[in-house]
Amino acid sequence: MIDTERGRAEVSRFVIDLAIRMALIAAIVVVSLLLLRPVVPLLLWSVILAVAVFPVFAFLRRRLHLRNGLAASLLSLFLLALVLGPVALLAASAIESLEAYAKVLGKGGHVIPPPTESIRSWPVIGQRIFDFWQAASEDIRALLTAHVAQLTEAGRFVGRMAAGIALEVLQFAAAIIVSGVLLAYSERLTGFVDGIANRVTAVRGRHFLEIAGATIRNVSQGVIGVALLQAALLGVGMLVAGVPFAGAITFAALVLAIVQVGPGLVMLPVLVWAWFTLPILGAALLTVYTAPLLLLDNILRPLVMARGLQTPMVIILAGVICGTLAGGLIGLFVGPVVLSVFYDLVSAWVRERPQGPPMAP
Repeated sequence: MIDTERGRAEVSRFVIDLAIRMALIAAIVVVSLLLLRPVVPLLLWSVILAVAVFPVFAFLRRRLHLRNGLAASLLSLFLLALVLGPVALLAASAIESLEAYAKVLGKGGHVIPPPTESIRSWPVIGQRIFDFWQAASEDIRALLTAHVAQLTEAGRFVGRMAAGIALEVLQFAAAIIVSGVLLAYSERLTGFVDGIANRVTAVRGRHFLEIAGATIRNVSQGVIGVALLQAALLGVGMLVAGVPFAGAITFAALVLAIVQVGPGLVMLPVLVWAWFTLPILGAALLTVYTAPLLLLDNILRPLVMARGLQTPMVIILAGVICGTLAGGLIGLFVGPVVLSVFYDLVSAWVRERPQGPPMAP
């Protein structure tokens, strides 16, 4: 039929119609992605949070006999308080400390304690550090006046960093609200996502969704949960020891623990300060208390992240590290999910060998 004139005309019409339909579908997809591009991080965070806290949502709905909307609202309010509460306390503590130092500075008091004589004996830089510290302790205003340009640049850097952190906190709070909406309609959305997965791969679509959900929950518990526990314990130790700016240091330790750098970057200077400022017994107790906590994540994180998953631990850790380097905090969750699904695909492809006819002897 194709050899006839009419057949060739029908084939040409079919090809043209198919090309137009594909072009229209591609245009709709591209425009939709462009429209969603500004809120993609917000949507990703919302999905990650909804999947991570879904067991808690299901527990509230089942045990308290709550409707989906009410259970999601209560959980969202709790998460908002959990996120915004420490940030508000940290900001209030920082403002209060700065006001106290400003009053002392205005009265001509000593803001910085004098250095100890043992600093002079440090090799190479001991005398310079001692002189600089001594000058700062005797007349901090003269030192600040002599370094106005450097302090201005440092202030701008701190301001930009604070603005960035505030924006991230607001975005995270918005993601919590959106995740509550997703949880409220979780049954419909679950059916919709199942349908998409079955259309993509009918055999293993549901299995891949289970891998993604379990990986997100384990990573959230193993990374963020352990980081919260570690930072909270470190903060309690610093508060008991009387470390200044303990709230800010605790928040920095939490962020460093989440991004896989580790709280040792800010805690080691705290221990050095303790040995030069606190009594020997107090510094020793703080060191003995802090040292095991710095290794806590190395012990608990692998145990929590590997729980209930068939994916090897090295794949999960590689996804966490590579995802964080590639996409920041969102990549922390996306990386393990992608690598876990990829590992499962490769494993299934290796196991499913083609069934050919038996070879003749």
